[in-house]
Amino acid sequence: MRHYETIFIVHPELSEEDTAACVEKFRGLLEKDGAFIVKEDHWGRRRLAYTVKKHTKGYFVLVEYGATGEAVDELERNFKIDEQVIRYLTVKIADSFDEEAMAQRKAEAEAAKAAGTPPPSEPDEVGDRDDDDDDDDDRDDDRGGRRRRDDDDDED
Repeated sequence: MRHYETIFIVHPELSEEDTAACVEKFRGLLEKDGAFIVKEDHWGRRRLAYTVKKHTKGYFVLVEYGATGEAVDELERNFKIDEQVIRYLTVKIADSFDEEAMAQRKAEAEAAKAAGTPPPSEPDEVGDRDDDDDDDDDRDDDRGGRRRRDDDDDED
């Protein structure tokens, strides 16, 4: 079992009931194939960055789950067949999936949601790196012992 994340965009002109039925259909496909759903996040109706199949808006749904490769293949096959799905993308997050740890994380998130506090954040895998997008965290300033030669550096 591997850890996956799938985002799919549903046709924007469907009613709320039809959209919910569409999402439930795909959740049922995953559960039928033995997948463990960690998180299902409805982003709602949003504007697309570019036109997809003559649509400028879509209803976005993100699903994080643990499943076998066959279950993901079946899910994507159904995405291709269903005309209500405009676009989809599946990403493998990890080669292994710890169902017990994910169940505990899911229970903690639900308990925090019920208590009205934000869910606990995941530990940062990178560590305490500088993350301000100026790339000074990945570069050595000594440039490997080399220095730039100027015009006033004369060799004798």
